[in-house]
Amino acid sequence: MSIAELQRKFGWADGGWESELLKAADGASGNGRVSAAEVDAYLARPEDSRFLTSTALQQQRAALEQRLAGGARSTDVDSFDSGWQDTVARRADLLGGNADGKLSRAELDGWLQDVKQGREKDTTWLPDQKVALFESKVAESAGEVDPLRPTGSTGGLSRVKEYLRLSMDEAKNVPTFVSYLLSAADIQETPVDVDRDKSHFHADPELGSAGVVDSDYTGTGFDRGHMKPADDSPTQEAMDESHLMSNVAPQHPDLNRQTWRTLEGAVNELVQATGGKASIITGNLYLDARGKPLPPEAVETLGANARRIAVPTHQFKTVLLELPNGNLSMFAYLVPNLKDAPTKKADITPFLEASRTSVDRIEELLGQDLYAQLPESLQAKLEADTSARVAFERDSRYEAASLLWPRH
Repeated sequence: MSIAELQRKFGWADGGWESELLKAADGASGNGRVSAAEVDAYLARPEDSRFLTSTALQQQRAALEQRLAGGARSTDVDSFDSGWQDTVARRADLLGGNADGKLSRAELDGWLQDVKQGREKDTTWLPDQKVALFESKVAESAGEVDPLRPTGSTGGLSRVKEYLRLSMDEAKNVPTFVSYLLSAADIQETPVDVDRDKSHFHADPELGSAGVVDSDYTGTGFDRGHMKPADDSPTQEAMDESHLMSNVAPQHPDLNRQTWRTLEGAVNELVQATGGKASIITGNLYLDARGKPLPPEAVETLGANARRIAVPTHQFKTVLLELPNGNLSMFAYLVPNLKDAPTKKADITPFLEASRTSVDRIEELLGQDLYAQLPESLQAKLEADTSARVAFERDSRYEAASLLWPRH
C-alpha cells in the first residue's frame, strides 16, 4: 500500500514517527509503497538505527555482554557482528560516552536511557508491543495476514489502538476479544516509572456517548476486569490505554483479584522465563451449563441506566508463544466467571488446570480462526493440544509460570 494512502487513512503526519518509519522501511525499494513485512524486516536490521525496538535493545545489550565476558571494561565500537549494532555502538560512544572508539556498559546504558526517554532526537525507541499494533494497521490496510486479527466476522466494532486491538460487541457493551503482543524484551525494557496508580479507568473516546463509562460499574458488585492486563504495559501510555473501558468486562471480585490475576501473572512470567514473545487473545463468552451459547435474553446484565452491560459467564485466554529458537507452543483457558472463585494458591492451581481447553474449542465458540497466520497443518497440530507443556528448571524463580505447566 502506498505510504501516502496510509498517512491519509490513519492521519499520520509528515515528520511523525509513523510516517518516518514507513519511509525508512521503504528505503530499499524507494517506490513509495510499504507492507507490514517490510516494516518488520527493517526493524529486524535497522542499519540507520533511527528506530530501535525493545528486541533490538536487548540484542545490543546481549552482544556487548558477550564481548565483555572475559572481564574487559569496553570493546571496539566496530567489533559487533551486525552493521546496525556497530552503528548503535558508535552512537552510544559518541553521544553517551567519551568518543574514544570503545563502548562500555555505562555508555550503552546511559545512551539507551536517553533514547527511551525521548532525549535522543535521531533515534526512537519503539516497544515491541507498539510495533505489533502499528504493523497490524499496515497489514490490514495492505491485505496481509495479521497475527493480531482473527479471521471471521464477530459482527462487532473493530478498533486498533496503539498497544492493543479489540472487537467490541456493541449490543453487550463488552469486548468480544482483545489481542496484543507481549515480549520478554518489552518486559525487560519497561521503564521503572511506569505506574499503575497513575492511570484511571476512562471512557473510550472512539466510542463516543454510546461507550461504557467508569460509573456504569459503580455499585454493581462487579470489578472492572482488564482483558489486556495493566501489568503487560511497556510504557505509561500503554498503561493508560489498558484502562480504557473498552478493555474491560465484568468480573466477580474474587475471580478478578485472585484467580484471573494469577493466570495473567503466569503468562507474563512464562514469557520472561522463556525469553520469547506471545500473541495473546483474551475475551468473553456467554454459555449455559452444557457449554452452549446462551440466547441473548438469558444473558445477565448490569447497569442502572439504559446502557446495559452483559455479564460473561466465562472469560477465555489463548496464547501463541514463540520461543527464541523459533519453536511454537499454544495453550488456552476457558475460565468460569464465578462469584466464589478460589482465592488460595492450593485451590487456584487445580481450578486453572480444570479450565484448560484447546484453541480449537475457543474458535468453535467464537466462530473465528484466531491464528490464521499459521499454516493449516501447524494450526491442526497446535490448536487441538490441551497440554502444551514447557520444561522449567526445578528451582525456577518463575513460580507463577510453573502453574501453567505443573511438574508431574
